[in-house]
Amino acid sequence: MAVDKSIIDQQIANLGDFDQWFTKKERNHLHEVLAPGETIHAMTSGFLDGNTWLVTVTDRRVLFLDKGMIFGLKQMEMPLSQISAIAHKTGLLFGKIEVSTAGGTKLIDMIEKKDVTKVAQIISDLVNRTRNGQLAPNQSSGATDVASQLERLAALKNQGILTEAEFQQQKAKLLSQ
Repeated sequence: MAVDKSIIDQQIANLGDFDQWFTKKERNHLHEVLAPGETIHAMTSGFLDGNTWLVTVTDRRVLFLDKGMIFGLKQMEMPLSQISAIAHKTGLLFGKIEVSTAGGTKLIDMIEKKDVTKVAQIISDLVNRTRNGQLAPNQSSGATDVASQLERLAALKNQGILTEAEFQQQKAKLLSQ
C-alpha cells in the first residue's frame, strides 16, 4: 500500500542537508515503495552498476532505487537485520560506501564527500540498534512511531480534516506519552 506522499515529503524535508542529485524521479516514487510507518533516516545519490541511484536509509532497510529514463524501476534493498558490514572511503570530492550482507555486497560510488561518513554512520547505528533489540526488524521504534503519528496528524491538518486546535490537542497527547 502506498504511503501518503506528503508524509514522505515531510520526512525528506526533516532530513536536513543530504545531496540527492539526478534522483528526482526516484524521490517522487518513494511513497509507492515505503511501508506505512517506515521512517527515512538518510538519503543520498550515488553510482551503482553504472547508473545513478537514490540510496534511502530507513528504520528497516537500505533501499536502492533507479527509475529508468523513460520507464521502469529497479529496486534493491538490504534489511538492517541482514547487514553484516559497512565500510566507507572518502576522496577529494566524492566517496563510496560498501554495504555487505550474507547475500552479497553493494558498492555505492560517487557519493558527495559530505554525505559519505554521515550516511555510513547512520546505517551503522541503525544496524546496531536492530541487533541490540532497540529496533525490531520490520518495526519502528517508539520514538519513530510518535514521529510518524505526528506526521500523519500534520497531513490530516493540511488536508483540512483536523482543525488547528484539534491538531494541537492530539499533538500534546502524543508528546506526553
